Amino acid sequence: MSDAMKSSPLRVLFVNRMACLERGGGETFDLEISRHLATAGAQVLFLSGAPLFGPPPMPMAGARVLHTPWLRWFPWDKVKGGWRVRKLEFDWFEWRAARWVAKHAAEFDVIQVCELPNLVYWLKKRGVKTPVVMRLTAPNYYDPRGGVPLADALIASGTSIQKLRDLGLEVADIPNAVDADLFRPQPSDFRKKHGIGAGEFVALYVARFQAFKNHQMLLEAFARFAKDRPASRLVLAGSGPLRERTEQQARELGIADKVLFLGEVPFQELPGVYAATDVKVISSDYESFCFAAIEAMSTALPVLTTDCAWVPRLVAEDAGIVVPVGDAEAFAAGLKKLADNPALRQRMGAAGRQQVLERHTWPTSAEKLMALYGRLVEKRLMPVATPQGNAHA
Repeated sequence: MSDAMKSSPLRVLFVNRMACLERGGGETFDLEISRHLATAGAQVLFLSGAPLFGPPPMPMAGARVLHTPWLRWFPWDKVKGGWRVRKLEFDWFEWRAARWVAKHAAEFDVIQVCELPNLVYWLKKRGVKTPVVMRLTAPNYYDPRGGVPLADALIASGTSIQKLRDLGLEVADIPNAVDADLFRPQPSDFRKKHGIGAGEFVALYVARFQAFKNHQMLLEAFARFAKDRPASRLVLAGSGPLRERTEQQARELGIADKVLFLGEVPFQELPGVYAATDVKVISSDYESFCFAAIEAMSTALPVLTTDCAWVPRLVAEDAGIVVPVGDAEAFAAGLKKLADNPALRQRMGAAGRQQVLERHTWPTSAEKLMALYGRLVEKRLMPVATPQGNAHA
């Protein structure tokens, strides 16, 4: 890194439409790694979305917000053609964000974008010179204008890396991580607060209510398991368009009194929720990574997961149990095995936490990202070589 860069803080703009609206893996990554970048001396600003009318539901101190349409209630992943509505929402935000960023680009050394390929396209079309880093959270991105290849650098983690490289894209591996000091075994009043007995077996699922998270299969599996294990609870944390449908399913299965819907849980309260439960469950059809898995492992919880791409790799080393995708019977059997074996749960939990401490910490990921930023900024500052003409006497 050049002396000029060392003498002044790196100025980074994070553009993440959902950061002030709702939290998922992409938002968790940006929020956590930006915090560690700031600890390393960088100056960080967020540009996020907000509802067309009213304040953002998850405000961030100092963040700039752009008010655009947000149909939170619309089940876009269940309705035929619903993705078009989702696309229009993002298009509107990206268009407004491109205007704002182009106006303020000179105030930053690096612009980091969470997906949003249209934004990258429009920034480059407007001639923005500030390096743009795009993080891709999944390989099946939608990029009709060809913005992804225009980014100055691409970053990803999990299964997305190889799939993106198979498409001919150069991608830097910046691993997802977890704050192991925050997510750790610790005392918790969660059970007392929600009337859950000390002897009850509690399974936790932290996920948005979207189709690919497959809450439907999870409830079917839990209903089978609970028939023989009445002293058990299923805790669901998160929001999304399919929550009401999931609540209705719990009533139809006769387990509504055993399923606790928490809604969105503030990030700082999540460690206490994990610490009060016995197993982390993941019923997804697909996951490119899964922050909730490493949060649970860091808290020394065993993980019961479907064979959903990347997560089985995380738990493969004795940190959990893997069952086929969509198999409610196998999932119920996994719950029973863990409920009947406290020693197995303890052994798997210890193995998971050790794996997190060795491979998935934020300071390491932030250091890699800062090094990437440094290379991009230095490349931009390098003088452009000009051809020398022949001298004539």
